[in-house]
Amino acid sequence: MPWVLIQAVFYLGTILVTRLTRSSMSKLCYRRFDKNLAAFKMVALLLILSAYIVPFFIIPQTIHPLMGWSLYLAGAFALSSIPINAFLLRVLHVLTPWLVILGTLLVMAFPSYPDGVVRALSVFGYAFCCAPFLWVSFVKITSHLQILIDKEVLFPRLGESGSSSSLSKLY
Repeated sequence: MPWVLIQAVFYLGTILVTRLTRSSMSKLCYRRFDKNLAAFKMVALLLILSAYIVPFFIIPQTIHPLMGWSLYLAGAFALSSIPINAFLLRVLHVLTPWLVILGTLLVMAFPSYPDGVVRALSVFGYAFCCAPFLWVSFVKITSHLQILIDKEVLFPRLGESGSSSSLSKLY
């Protein structure tokens, strides 16, 4: 139980710190090499993917499922707030997998399934219906990252002043 409390406090602290440092996170990145633009997109996508994978592996196996899944959802939300704030991404696009996972948990917890086969088919049908939404959010994230790269909003050149008025024009 102390490990769970430490994780919950860590996740709440992560959310708080990322919200407080939102405006200065993107200023830490400077464009140094023109060849690493594909690596920039890959890093952003790997950060989003790891935000959903890491909490799954660090939650204790012997915890109650309700507490474990709520801790997982809190961890995924906290860790996904880092790429949201660092790369100036839209919250809904990054949290679409989070919403799909929450919906899957609700479909699995529905109490009036007659047996496990119907429950599994329901989860499969829900996942089948949610797959286009996941794909659209992935496309929107990559297109937003490409816009940031093309406009050089996130990466001002060294020696140039990064104008904050151009950031507000994107939204």
